[in-house]
Amino acid sequence: MKIPKRKKVDIQPLLFDLEEYTTGTTEEMIIDNVFDDVEELFEETNPTDVGLVTNEIYCGDTVETMKKIDDNSINLILTSPPYLASIRKDNHKYPGAKDIIKDNQPVKEYLEWLVDVFKQYERILSDDGVIVFNYSYTTFNPSLPYILINEVFENTSLQIYDTASWKKKNCVPLSGHPNRMTRIVEMVYIFAKTPKFKANKKVSSISKTGQRYFKTYYNFIEAKNNDGKVEGHEATFSSEFAKYFIDLYSEPNDIILDNFSGTGTTPYASSKMGRQYIGIDLVEDYCDHARDRMNRLYKERNK
Repeated sequence: MKIPKRKKVDIQPLLFDLEEYTTGTTEEMIIDNVFDDVEELFEETNPTDVGLVTNEIYCGDTVETMKKIDDNSINLILTSPPYLASIRKDNHKYPGAKDIIKDNQPVKEYLEWLVDVFKQYERILSDDGVIVFNYSYTTFNPSLPYILINEVFENTSLQIYDTASWKKKNCVPLSGHPNRMTRIVEMVYIFAKTPKFKANKKVSSISKTGQRYFKTYYNFIEAKNNDGKVEGHEATFSSEFAKYFIDLYSEPNDIILDNFSGTGTTPYASSKMGRQYIGIDLVEDYCDHARDRMNRLYKERNK
């Protein structure tokens, strides 16, 4: 069998001067809990027109809706797509699988669809922007994240510059498989266009010589699974999880996109932290729930 040639990757853009980013030795770092001082501004931001008007939830196909967003206009993309949890490696549904939109298609079509999603990410992301992509695999598709990442590398200029693990109770695959470990973490991949992407790390102290020491953000996150069970949606993440990355990778009034926004956790957390948001989801019930959630937040502010 003839093995196809792999595209040569230029690693030079991935290299950077460590001295420029040096903030002191590990021993000198001040260790603190990032959740203790995540700032909630409780201020409603003024909407901006970036092709789509910010501070809105849009119900529709994610790729087609993102096509309406202006180039280089999004500061942070924070999302988690369907994991293809309903399909086995042989493209057959496994027993008990639920019919989740975009989660029950053949593997090849699913990967092509997500590559189209990443092509839109590349277009709409600002040059110093960040993509926080929470993604996992199922018992029947353990290699899927690696295949997807390879496809993203071959079809876009985006690169992974960091990863994190999120400890959660209901990871997939669950226990009960005869030869698999029970997982307690899901992966979070940090994509960007350039190694000099924006990180809003706060200075925790300054030495007598002027050396700055930054607040510590760990790549192991212990955050709640969700903000409460939502009927019909079993794969939500918590606003605590969202705030961790919003605090790190954005500033007040930045525009944050969640194109798989579900019941609106990312928009909710973004708004509470004084950021603008765009939420997109295909399921009308989820969009209605997200809009109701945002309306309750606005009413709370105006009391």
